[in-house]
Amino acid sequence: MQTTYDVQELIRRPAFRCACGKEHRAHLKDAAVRPGAIGLLSGYIKKYGETRAFLIADENTFAAAGDRVTDNLEQNGVPYTRFTYGKERVEPDEKALGSLILHFDHRCDILVAVGSGVINDITKILAKLTGLPFIVVATAPSMDGYASSTSSVIRGGLKVSVDSACPDVILGDTDVLKNAPPLMLQAGLGDMLAKYTSLCEWRIGREVTGEYYCEEVAKMIRAAVKKCVDNAPGLLTGDPAAVNAVMEGLIISGVAADWAGVSRPVSGTEHYFSHLWDMRALEFGTPWSLHGVQCGIGELLTLKRYETLKTLRPDKQEAQRFFDGFDQDAWFKKIEEYLGGSAKAIIDGAVCSDRYDKAKHARRICNICGRWEKILRIIDEELPSYEETEHILKTIGAPTKPSDIGLPDEETDLAFRMTRDIRDKYILSSLMWDMGKI
Repeated sequence: MQTTYDVQELIRRPAFRCACGKEHRAHLKDAAVRPGAIGLLSGYIKKYGETRAFLIADENTFAAAGDRVTDNLEQNGVPYTRFTYGKERVEPDEKALGSLILHFDHRCDILVAVGSGVINDITKILAKLTGLPFIVVATAPSMDGYASSTSSVIRGGLKVSVDSACPDVILGDTDVLKNAPPLMLQAGLGDMLAKYTSLCEWRIGREVTGEYYCEEVAKMIRAAVKKCVDNAPGLLTGDPAAVNAVMEGLIISGVAADWAGVSRPVSGTEHYFSHLWDMRALEFGTPWSLHGVQCGIGELLTLKRYETLKTLRPDKQEAQRFFDGFDQDAWFKKIEEYLGGSAKAIIDGAVCSDRYDKAKHARRICNICGRWEKILRIIDEELPSYEETEHILKTIGAPTKPSDIGLPDEETDLAFRMTRDIRDKYILSSLMWDMGKI
């Protein structure tokens, strides 16, 4: 069994028909993760035959790599126009995207994003709208969205994923990445550790709902996570192997999701904890942290609940009594109280889904009961212990519980129940709800 994957090989592999039934190919055309990678920027621009770059950054990301980027362009005779957001936190919302569109210089024929999460997500949408080629100069190995064809944005107060453009090239200059703030390095590892439960839930979802699954994609993710974990202790000291492992793992995660055509292999319950905290922060001004940091905390909260799940057994009659007695209106009112204005879109999505369909619930609980031993094997095969994962995060000084980022620990049970309604995806809270154990 292959235990490591080379980013270049994955990107350049021709499209192929997989045993899962899908044709896989990466939309990302090239990537370089190494010292001095920014020095390749002008060469890629000229390779694509473009003549003027539109640079997108915020003041913090420009401070991290902007001078290296502009020096490279100026030394190689590539003109550019620069748009820079201010130092305040940039939200990936309608305001930020509208500002970018209004400042876009139509003389430019290639986009260069200098940044990580938000800058990358917003630029991907601009690339989709304009049809222009797009290069990302990463400033932190902090999130797994670099190589995906979707953007995580805030639309009408709700955190959603929208179709966008995959970058053509990702440049991960480890001379820059190793100097990222510690919290951003912790975020990158947290986002990678989240893949443990996302893969587990993908496999469980196949057993319960019959959804699509690809073992080849899962193998890629497992190998990338293992490499990150093996090198984790050196991350905050700038160890090249550790920084490289996380950045490549984040790129591979994006490629894997691109291959699968769904976010299943890279996000699950742990990500939805983060989405909920983001939405509450927007609505009520509650504390928040970086997405990957929140995902790391969410991973621990999810692992703890998987340990509880393993002590339970499904029962059709108990599940049916729970379903019949569930007060949907009261639950939706609780969602409104917890999320405020963003609750409407979530409730509308829940109503339109099959989550509360009686016949489909009956089929799901039938599958759960009939395949319970297999579900338990999947959990054992995919998940590390809570203690192991907590130790990895503590090794790099990362937050491990909500109160570490200013959130009340006692609200996590309610947040866990709400993860079920964030997306139409079968996750741990879906399973425990179907069993009547939530």
